Amino acid sequence: MVDPGVFKIVMIFSAIFGSLIMKVKCVETEAPKGAQKCSMGLSAKARQPVLRHFVINFFAVVSSLLLPWPLLAHEFWIEPSSFQPELNKSITADLLVGTDFLGVSEIYVPDQIEAFALLGPMADKPIERNKITGRYGDRPAATMAVNKAGLYVILHQTAPVYLTYLAADKFDRFAREKGFENALSEHQERGLSLTKITEQYQRFAKSLIAVGDAGSARMVKDRHLGLAIELVAEVNPYQTPPPKIMPIRLFATGKPLANAQITVFTRHNPRDVESTKYQTDINGRANFPLLPGRDYLVDSVILRPSTGSNTVGGRPAAMWESLWASLTFQIPG
Repeated sequence: MVDPGVFKIVMIFSAIFGSLIMKVKCVETEAPKGAQKCSMGLSAKARQPVLRHFVINFFAVVSSLLLPWPLLAHEFWIEPSSFQPELNKSITADLLVGTDFLGVSEIYVPDQIEAFALLGPMADKPIERNKITGRYGDRPAATMAVNKAGLYVILHQTAPVYLTYLAADKFDRFAREKGFENALSEHQERGLSLTKITEQYQRFAKSLIAVGDAGSARMVKDRHLGLAIELVAEVNPYQTPPPKIMPIRLFATGKPLANAQITVFTRHNPRDVESTKYQTDINGRANFPLLPGRDYLVDSVILRPSTGSNTVGGRPAAMWESLWASLTFQIPG
C-alpha cells in the first residue's frame, strides 16, 4: 500500500509538471440537499483527451491542500478516454481516486490489483473476458483496442487496503457522508479506541462503453457480474433515443441491497459537476434522471464492523471493513 503522504507528493508533482490552462469557479446552489455545482472553464487545448488526466490531477491537488487525506480519497472510478470509441481504435482507461468526479490518475501497480478486465460484447454468450495487463507505472493504467462492436464493461477490483484514522472526527465525517450516521456510536459501544480507528477497504469499479456502430449496442445492457458489491445499470445508456431515467440496482454478495445510499455525480463540459444522493428501495433499486451529453459516476459504499481475521501487510485485523462500488457511463447528446 502506498503511504498517503507519499501519494499526496505524487499528486503535487503530477499537477506541477502537467500542461494546464484552466479557470475554476464553484458555487453553492439551491439544488436538493446533497447536490452542488462546479463550473470549470477549460481552454480548447485542455479539453483534448491526451491532457484530460492532467486536468483532473490539478484540481485534485487543490483539494488535497484543503482536506485531510481520509476525507479526500472518497470515490474510485474508471474513466475511459472515450465512452464511445471507434472500432479497432486504441483507447485508454484511467483509474481515478478523488472527489466530486475529479480525481488523480493512479499508475498501474500489479500487486494492488485483484481483477482488471474488458468484458464483452455483452450480447455474446458466453461473454468474452480479456485480462488487462500493463507495465508497472503505466498511466493511464490501461490501453486496449476492441475489434468487435457492441456494449462492453471495463472491470477493476483492487486488493484490500489498510487505513488508520488518527482522529475519531475524521472517521465520523467519512461515515456520515456515506450514509452511516451511527458508525462512531457503534464504534464506542464496541469499546474500541478512538485515537486509532482502523479500516480495511476494497474497491469494485465498472465502466460501460459502446464500441463502434451504436446500433450494435442498443438492445443489450449491463449485467450482474457477481462482485462483492456491484452497481448494475438496468437500462442501456447508449440506446436510441437516449434514456431519460436510469434504474440502477445495487447488489451485495449476490443479493439486492435495500436502504443503501447511492450518490450520483453528473458532469457536463466544461466541467460542471452536480451530485445527488438517493436511497435504494426494498429491491435494491434507485431511479435518477438523465440528461444528454453528460458523464455519470454512480457510487455506493458498505461500511460494517470487521468480523474476519484477514490482515493486510501483516497488520492485525481492522476494526471496520468497507466495500466500494462505482459505475461510470455517458449519455450521448
